[in-house]
Amino acid sequence: MPKQRQTCTRCSQRRQKCDRKSPCTRCVLNKEAHLCTTEWKEGYNPAVHRRYPKRPSPTTSQSLTDPSTSAEASPSSGIPWPPGQIPLHFRAKGPGNQPCQSEGDAVRGDSNSTSSDGVRGSSALPNTSSNNVDFVTYGRSEFSNISMKTLLHNKEEYVRNQSLMDQTLNQSRTKTVLDEAATEVFSPAAQAAEVYHLQSVLPTKEQVFHMVDYHQNCMAYWIGGIYHGPSFRQALLEAYGDDDHFDLRCHDWRWCALLFSLLSASIIGSPEEVSNSWGFSDVDKLKLSRQWGNSLISCLQLGDYASKHHIYSVQAILNMHTSEHLVGSAKEWAVYQAASTVIARGLGLNKLERHPEDQIPPSEMTPEQKDALIQREIGRRVWSALTSQDWLCSTSQGSYTLQKRHYSSIPPRHFDEDTWEPVVNHQKPTFTHISNYLNDIAHVLVQYLDGMMDAGDIEAKYDVVLKYDAIMRGLCIEKMPPWLSLNMPYNDAWPEWTKWVRRSYNASSSHKIIMIHQSFLGRSFKDPRYTYSRWACISSAKTILEAMEKRPPNEPQWWVEQAFVVTAGLCLGLDLFHRSEGEPEAITDLEAIQKAVQILEQWPTSSVAAHGIQLLTTLLQEHSKKADASKPDSRAKGPEFPHNIAPQAIAHAASVNLPKPALAPLLPPAHTELPISEEVWANTDFDIDMSGFEELMDTLPLQNGFDNSVFLDSLWNGYTV
Repeated sequence: MPKQRQTCTRCSQRRQKCDRKSPCTRCVLNKEAHLCTTEWKEGYNPAVHRRYPKRPSPTTSQSLTDPSTSAEASPSSGIPWPPGQIPLHFRAKGPGNQPCQSEGDAVRGDSNSTSSDGVRGSSALPNTSSNNVDFVTYGRSEFSNISMKTLLHNKEEYVRNQSLMDQTLNQSRTKTVLDEAATEVFSPAAQAAEVYHLQSVLPTKEQVFHMVDYHQNCMAYWIGGIYHGPSFRQALLEAYGDDDHFDLRCHDWRWCALLFSLLSASIIGSPEEVSNSWGFSDVDKLKLSRQWGNSLISCLQLGDYASKHHIYSVQAILNMHTSEHLVGSAKEWAVYQAASTVIARGLGLNKLERHPEDQIPPSEMTPEQKDALIQREIGRRVWSALTSQDWLCSTSQGSYTLQKRHYSSIPPRHFDEDTWEPVVNHQKPTFTHISNYLNDIAHVLVQYLDGMMDAGDIEAKYDVVLKYDAIMRGLCIEKMPPWLSLNMPYNDAWPEWTKWVRRSYNASSSHKIIMIHQSFLGRSFKDPRYTYSRWACISSAKTILEAMEKRPPNEPQWWVEQAFVVTAGLCLGLDLFHRSEGEPEAITDLEAIQKAVQILEQWPTSSVAAHGIQLLTTLLQEHSKKADASKPDSRAKGPEFPHNIAPQAIAHAASVNLPKPALAPLLPPAHTELPISEEVWANTDFDIDMSGFEELMDTLPLQNGFDNSVFLDSLWNGYTV
C-alpha cells in the first residue's frame, strides 16, 4: 500500500520544502492557505506538476491565443489547460464576456459540474488513471498562432484586471493570525474618538509641571519612589519642547498612563490651597481625579498593556493606589493590581538579584552603566511595592499571592534621588528607608496569617496572636530607621515629607497591632482570657487618633490614614457599647468617636472619609437612642486595666473583677466552635462598603441591639463605588 502523501501540492509544484502542516507555513505566508492540500484535485501529471509555474507577466509569453481556438473555449480540443494554471488575463472573462471565478474558486470548483467550460467545470479535464492519456504530448501548449497583436491585447487586459482580481482573492480567503495584530481593543473610529478625548482632558503645560513636581516632592515617598522623578521630568520636558502642547500619539501610551496617574494623585491628594494655586476649584478636584484616572485606563488599553509588558504599566497601576480609593474605585484598582503582578513577573522584576556592577560607585560608572543601575533599582522598588501591597492585605483578605521563596529580587538600596549617590548614613532620609521598613512589617503580617492557619484550636490561635503582637512591637523599635523614630530630634534640613511620615508611621504601627488582634476583639468582650486584645485595640485606637490630631494642614491626604481613623472609631464604638453609662471609660470612648468624626471631616473629597463619617455617625445615633432605654446595672462592670499591661496580668485582673457566672462557659463544645475569622470592619485595605456589617452587629451586646434595617438603610443611602 503506497505511503500517504504529506507534502502539499503547492510546495510540490514549487519544489520547495514543506513543513507538512495543515495548512503549511509557506502557504500561510504566501496567503494561499485556502489552496493548501495534499491531494491533486484533477490527478497527478509529472509533465505539469513537476514544473514550477511561472508568475504571469505582461512581458513574458504565457501561451496566449484567441479564446475561440483555445482548449478552454473549446473543450472538444481534448487537452484543456491544467487546473490552477489558467493565465489571469484569460480568467478575467468567461464565455459570453461574463466574469469568471477567481483562482481559488476554479480550484475548488464542483467536481460534479457537467459544464463544458473548462474553467467552471472539471468534466472536460483528463483523468490521469485513464488508458487514453498520451504522456508524450500531455501538457504541450496548443497555442501555436501567437502574434504581437495578441500579446499586446492580452497585456492590456491583464493590467486592467489585476488589482480587481487580487482584491477578490484577498476578500475570499480566511484571515490568519499572521495578518494583523492579535488584540484590537478599540475600533479605528473609537480609537480616534478616545485619543481626541484624552488630548482634550490634558491640562495646560504649566499645570502639568506643577502637579508632576508636587507629586515628586510631596507624594512619591508614600509609594517608595517607584519611578525616577528627575528622569520622568526630563522626558516630559522633551515631550513639550518649546511648544505649549504635545501630541499624546507621538509617545508610548503606557508612559502617558503613568503621566495621568501622577495628575490624578496630585489633584486629589493635594490640599485645597495648593490645588487652588494651580487654577483648580474645590469642586473640580474629585471630578478631575476620576477623569484622569479613567484616562489612565484608556492609555493602558491603547498601549495594549496586557500583551506588551512594560514597567510603565506597573508604575501607573501602583500609583493608582494613591487616588483610586479616595474617589471610590478601590475594586477596580484591585483588579489592575493583580494584572500588574503578572506584568512584573513577565518583565523579570522578581529576578533582580545582586549584579556585579552594583558594587561600582555611580561616580565611576559610564552613562550606560549608571542608566542600567537606575533601571535595576527602580525595578527592585517596584517589586518591593507589589509584595508590600499584597502582604498588607493578607490579614483582611485571609490570603496572599506572593511568597518570598518564589522570587530572588533583593531589597532596593538607598540612593539620593537627584545625584543618585548611595546613602550610607541611615540618619539621612530616603524613599527606600520607608519602603523597606514597610515591607518588613508586611511580611510579619504574612507570617502571622500562616501561623493562624496552622494553629489547631482557639487556644493555639491566641498564642499566635500574642507571639506576633510581641514581634510587631519589637519590629517597630528595632528595624525602624533612626530618622523615622519620634525619639530622634527632628532635623530642619530634612525634606518636609519626613515630618509627615514620622507622624503617619506612628499611627500605622498602632493600626498593625489592631490587625493582629482583630480576630479576638469580639471575644474579648465576653471571655476574660482575651482581655489583652481588648486593651491592645483600644489603646492603639487612641494612639491613632492622637497622631492624626497632629496632622499639619499642608500634608497631602492619604486614604490609609483615613481608614486608620475609621478603624479606631469602630474599636472605640465596640468598647462603648460594652460599658455602662456611668463608667469613665464610656465617656472617654464617646468623646474619642466624636473626635474621629471631626478628623474625617477634614477631607470632604474622600470616599473613604465620607463612608467613615456615615458609619461612625450612625453608631453615635444608635448609642444615643439606646442610652435612655438601657439600665445602668444591666451589664456587669468591665475589668479595669492594671498598670502592668502584660497579657497575663490583664487576664488575671479580668478573672478577679468579673462575676463568677461569667466564667462558667469557658469553651464552647468542639463541634459548635466557630472559626476565627477576620472582622469585616477591619478590612481597611479597600473602601469601607461594610457589605457584611451583620458580623459587627453580632459582636455588640443584645441588650444594646440595633434596628438592623434602619441602620443599614442609613449606612448604604447614596453609597456608590
